Amino acid sequence: MSRAPGLVLLCAALVACAPPRGEGGIEVVSLQRQLDTTRGDADICSALTLSRADVARYFALAEQVDPATFEGEAMVMPCSYRGTLRRAGKLYQWQIFAGGAAYLYDDAATNQRYLCREACLAALPGLR
Repeated sequence: MSRAPGLVLLCAALVACAPPRGEGGIEVVSLQRQLDTTRGDADICSALTLSRADVARYFALAEQVDPATFEGEAMVMPCSYRGTLRRAGKLYQWQIFAGGAAYLYDDAATNQRYLCREACLAALPGLR
């Protein structure tokens, strides 16, 4: 009796259980919406929605920038999404703000800053 059909079914089941990988090999492990209701402009945040796929797309398309460029150009709005992601086997914390600014952390230290520019904003219209 052949074991091939059973092996094929086992392989298919294992593939189906694998966590989905986003763009650029990024796996978004968690995400949570954040809203600072103490700010007067919090009402502008109603349209901000990001999925796990959106987060992976953001980090695939956004431009990593130096701290001076980030400070000069980033708009940090009262609403954001934050969570964890895995890239190249390493776990990171992230936060993406409405308007397109983001941080990527490793062990709670800000390692990278990102800005979502033309191609990124076109792919993620919910950030505007």
